[in-house]
Amino acid sequence: MKIGKSFGGICQYVFGEEKGSEVLATEGVRGNSAAHMAADFNAQRELNPNLGKAVMHVALAWPAEEKEQLSNARMEEIARAYLQAMKVDPEGTQWALIRHRDQDHPHAHLIVNRVDNEGATISDQHNYRNSLEACRQLEKQYGLVSAQQVSQDNRRAVREQLPERAAAKLYVQDALSRHLPHVTSAEELTAALQRDGIGVQATYQKERLQAVVFEHEGHYLKGSEVGRAYSGNNLAKTLEAQQAQVQQQRAEVSAAGQQYGQLRLELELEAFGQQYAAQKRQAEQAEKLPTQERPRLEQTPNTPRPTIERRGGGFEID
Repeated sequence: MKIGKSFGGICQYVFGEEKGSEVLATEGVRGNSAAHMAADFNAQRELNPNLGKAVMHVALAWPAEEKEQLSNARMEEIARAYLQAMKVDPEGTQWALIRHRDQDHPHAHLIVNRVDNEGATISDQHNYRNSLEACRQLEKQYGLVSAQQVSQDNRRAVREQLPERAAAKLYVQDALSRHLPHVTSAEELTAALQRDGIGVQATYQKERLQAVVFEHEGHYLKGSEVGRAYSGNNLAKTLEAQQAQVQQQRAEVSAAGQQYGQLRLELELEAFGQQYAAQKRQAEQAEKLPTQERPRLEQTPNTPRPTIERRGGGFEID
């Protein structure tokens, strides 16, 4: 998924003649040309002119093995399900789905206006992670070949052709790319990597990760050697950012709970107040009636108290 600024640019790309383009579905935009489609997107964009990046572009791709079962109607169905999984109402904003036939594997491009029909902004927060989760969900729902598994199979084949140290490096890279987006501490990351047979030697300074060395099948690799993003300092930054996101989400959930509790209390107080006011009105109306016409309160009869007598060294109750 990519978030961009230019509807004109993305529309020209997806309509490229060399792509074998075919418009499968549209909502709120014309599909007869790139110019008309971009103009319609931009017209709605004016409802929220302060949003600079209003373009959501998703490339939906499937392995070549899925080609036979991915008809146009099937692609549209999956695209709609993807939007819903991403919390985007398919009928609440503009979007277009364009299929390309320039490659062996089936794929299509989904363009979405982040300014919805009411002028509100469709959030792009955590969009990469949410998109991955949506794709995994749809693979299970529609019985599709897992793109992640295909990628892993391809990478495994590549590793078999590499020298041992290079193969170990690629293995560690793949494991980090899988696990890092889902952890918030060095301890969680270490535990996840160890399950994949990767050892971790970490150095800390003032309880902050400073340097890291990964070990796999006897090969020791510095984090910076595995990849720039995996140096100790950069890993620390990533983990801190993800931890902050989790804390923010928890705070939002807590605030929502408190707001709900306050609203419920206010509704209960309002109901109590209405009930009290109704009773007060009834009492005032009763006071205005002649004495003989006033409703009489039923008196609870006095229950006789039991009598306790001592008889023959014991007690009996009458």
